Formats: sequence, C-alpha cells, structure tokens
Amino acid sequence: MRFKTKGNDDSSYAGRGDRSDDRSLEDVTPMSGEVPVTEFLPDEAAQESRLAGNDLRERVSKLETQMMAQYTAMAAYAQIAQNNTEAARAEARHDLDRSQSTVIGLVERVRRECADAIQGVQTRGGSGEGSDAARLAALEQRFDGLAAALERSIETQRALAEQVAALIEERMQRDGWLATDGSADSLSLH
Repeated sequence: MRFKTKGNDDSSYAGRGDRSDDRSLEDVTPMSGEVPVTEFLPDEAAQESRLAGNDLRERVSKLETQMMAQYTAMAAYAQIAQNNTEAARAEARHDLDRSQSTVIGLVERVRRECADAIQGVQTRGGSGEGSDAARLAALEQRFDGLAAALERSIETQRALAEQVAALIEERMQRDGWLATDGSADSLSLH
C-alpha cells in the first residue's frame, strides 16, 4: 500500500516532472502529519461485499418498516375488536336488564291481578255488603217492590177505566144519546 504525504499529491507536482515518494508503512509516523491514501477504485470483492451489505441493510430496514406497520395494524384491529366486544357486552347487558324488568313487571301484574281476583271472590262469597248473596237479596227486594208497584198501577188503571166509563155513560144519558134503560154497549150506528 502506498502512502503519500500531505503536500505530495500529483497535482502539486504538475510540470515539475514525475516525482513519487515511495515509502513503506514503517517510514510514516503519526506525528509527521502524513495521511494514508487509499486506492481510487477498491477491488471487486470489497465492492461486492459493500453492495451486499448495503442491500441487506436496505432489506432489513424495509422489513422493519413492514413489521412495524403490521404490528400497528394488528394493534388497531385488536383495539377495534376489544371495543366491539365491550359494546356487544354492554348491549347484551342492557337487553338482559330490559328483559328482566319486563318479566318482573309482568309477574308483579299477574300477582296483583290474582290477589285482586282472590279478594273479589272472598268478598262476593262472604256475608258482607258486596257479597253475591247480599246483592241477590237486594235484587229480589227490588223485583218484589216493582211487582207490587205494577199491581198497584194496574189496579189504578182499572179504577180509572171504570170511572171514565161511568162518566161517559152519565154524559151520554144527559145528552140524550142513551135511553134510560140502555147502556153504552147497546149503541150502534145504523
């Protein structure tokens, strides 16, 4: 490998002739201010390994980006699934609460209706004011009263009919329509 000193490049010697300073690695000391010079075109094996390394680094970077994107997407899907699960649980819980409330309400309603029906049967079967026997007795009394009133009405109508017939007969005799020994039934229009 060749090393050149700081001021010893080919452009500084233009026109002065070809002057190359060939020194070995042992001749160059770090204190002397000389910089090692590398070759302009590296050898093919080094170039291929550098390209393969760069290609591998690029692929790993792309893979890392892909993995991060997939991880992010999976985390988002997991969060969505968890939210959907919680929403479904909450909705199922509300449905269960509504169903329980409806069933409890219906059971309470049936219980009240049964209690009212039992109380009504006990009231009607007993001997109190609302019992069936008391109501039947009251109805019989009313019917008896109505029958008596109807009989009185019929008797009153008979009496009125007799009075009206007597008055008509008397009037007809006064006006000369009837003979003194005849009745209103014997009248005819011939």
